[in-house]
Amino acid sequence: MSISRLAALVISGLLLSAPVFAGGAAVGAPLPDLAIDDRGEIILQGDDISYQAWRYPQQPGKVNIVQYLAATKSAGDMNKPFRDRLDTDLPKGEFSTTTILNMDDAIWGTGAFVMGELKSNKREFPAAVIVVDENGVGLQQWQLQNDSSALMVVDPQGIVRYFKQGKMSATEIDSTLQLILAQIKQSSTPSLPRS
Repeated sequence: MSISRLAALVISGLLLSAPVFAGGAAVGAPLPDLAIDDRGEIILQGDDISYQAWRYPQQPGKVNIVQYLAATKSAGDMNKPFRDRLDTDLPKGEFSTTTILNMDDAIWGTGAFVMGELKSNKREFPAAVIVVDENGVGLQQWQLQNDSSALMVVDPQGIVRYFKQGKMSATEIDSTLQLILAQIKQSSTPSLPRS
């Protein structure tokens, strides 16, 4: 085989595989970096709310449940059963949550209502990371579906252990909670010293 033909095959192989490396959320890989500068993370200062630019990764040293939602009621309700189970089935303080709301998907005229709900949620759950993505940057960077809900379970090393777009079934909810519990247990088990 000639060198030019070999080079052409290598280049075409790289081009065909480019989407795999271009970004997007994938199980077994790190969640790609993301920078949200327009609005960003909601910060609670007494009774006041402000915003600051937000970056991912922000590894909290524990299992992180990352939700990326369209700013619509249907997307918000899509995986509410899973979020409810997080509160009842998992040990408090052993995992963190990051919720990113895509305001670019909001229905026209509902922005003020959505922002009011977010501020209320931040006051109710001050430890939760709540991020406002004004222009849908995360949707593009992580290659997610419009008008939907995406859920990622990220281990303390930043590797995606579970990824789902759309509504979770009851079986998926159960298995994902078991996965999170296993990850929590694994991350809290001290490593044995090497002999």
